[in-house]
Amino acid sequence: MKRAICLLLSLLLSALCAGCGAVGSGSKEDTSQLTYYYTEEYPDLMVETIERYNRWCNSHSTKEMKIELIEFEDFRTMSERLNIEVMSGGGPDLFSNYMDLPFEKLIENGAFYDLNALIENDSSKDKLNLSLYNQTIMDAGVFDGKRYFIPTFYTVDTLTGEKNVFEKFNMPTEQGFHLTFENMKEVFSDYLKDPDGYRFISEDIWNSGVSADTVALKLISLGIDFETQTVSFDDSFKEKLEILKMLRAQSKLSEENTDIFELYSEEPFLFNQFYAFSNPIWMERIQSIPEEISLEDLYLPDGVDSDDKISEPVLYSCFEKDEDTYSAAVSDAVFVNAKTAKTQQALEFIKYLLGEHLQNLYAGTDEEYWSGGGSDALPVLSSALEYCFRDAHIVTDLYGSKVGMKEELNPTTKALTEYIKKINHVELYNDLSRSNYNKNIAIPILTDYWDGLIDVNKCADRLSSATKIYLME
Repeated sequence: MKRAICLLLSLLLSALCAGCGAVGSGSKEDTSQLTYYYTEEYPDLMVETIERYNRWCNSHSTKEMKIELIEFEDFRTMSERLNIEVMSGGGPDLFSNYMDLPFEKLIENGAFYDLNALIENDSSKDKLNLSLYNQTIMDAGVFDGKRYFIPTFYTVDTLTGEKNVFEKFNMPTEQGFHLTFENMKEVFSDYLKDPDGYRFISEDIWNSGVSADTVALKLISLGIDFETQTVSFDDSFKEKLEILKMLRAQSKLSEENTDIFELYSEEPFLFNQFYAFSNPIWMERIQSIPEEISLEDLYLPDGVDSDDKISEPVLYSCFEKDEDTYSAAVSDAVFVNAKTAKTQQALEFIKYLLGEHLQNLYAGTDEEYWSGGGSDALPVLSSALEYCFRDAHIVTDLYGSKVGMKEELNPTTKALTEYIKKINHVELYNDLSRSNYNKNIAIPILTDYWDGLIDVNKCADRLSSATKIYLME
């Protein structure tokens, strides 16, 4: 039986290889370089980093350390080939959490290299010292004492809204308010009675952040422990999911047939995601624009004429498990194929990712990126994060030039920095809707529930049985 399965996999792989006309000419077998798969149609930020790394290799006469980017015509073709290759013990040398793979299951199956062994056995002068990095974030890659992936940047789970809107619905207006699945019914009680045309959380093309759907996926993730392979979707879960369904139903953005420009001409967001940043540098800068430019002009789309002007932003945590949980998500992570023979090249790339230059560069604390560049993500290097806190005090003009320093940060930025310092829970996926489990298991079931095809009991039952099968496959 096993031989038959292997033969079938080989035939499928051969067929896919023959049909991948857009795949690069190189392959894992005919090159000494590390390999990484990508497609132009998918926003994979690791590709930009690899291209930067390759330029660095060229300028430092270390061309043998470069990484070969193997391009696929589309994401589906790449995902199919990835999954078949990994199942048969192959695949590229490097993986990232942008790829469509069941990472939790692959970790259990030993598909990835133990990076602790790689780092500890390094005898070079620039050996990595992991104590210099945020331990909470870095330990997200550790399972049963082995380090299966290295996070390089991360984001925090926060929401930002408008004080006057919160007051309208008798919601708390304290900066840094801890919104949880336990208190959300109380927080949104007035909104649920009469939303008055206000949307819940944006689900449109302007906002790729948190939506009502992804909040539900976050709730579902709390019922699964991939490490112990246990599942629990109990009565408490059902009650919370019902509340999310009501919140979702109240949102004007749930009306699929409404023209997007008509939607924007109605009312502003209940949670204004245009303000939701993870990096305090950009959070502060976005609130420090000259008085002659209104926040409404800057953040609301053209044509919006709302009676409710943006007054004062208020920061909330984003639907935490409980009062003691402060969440973050890995925005970039690298895995190394357990079958690769190019461990030294992989280690050098990891050193580059964790290096002081790149960590400060992407965090926006480097001169090269100061004027408008950088990332919304936070660095895992502790010193680079401290620079983010420091540089949030720098005053710039509209062109990004430094014009002074401020002693006090805006209240929203202060609340954000305090939240960052308390992070104690980390998710592997920056966008839960793109995880392999959610795309194939949770979202189809959740969609049937949203559409009224199944009730909450059936939803919980299907999630439980399908998840157990997924874990055992």
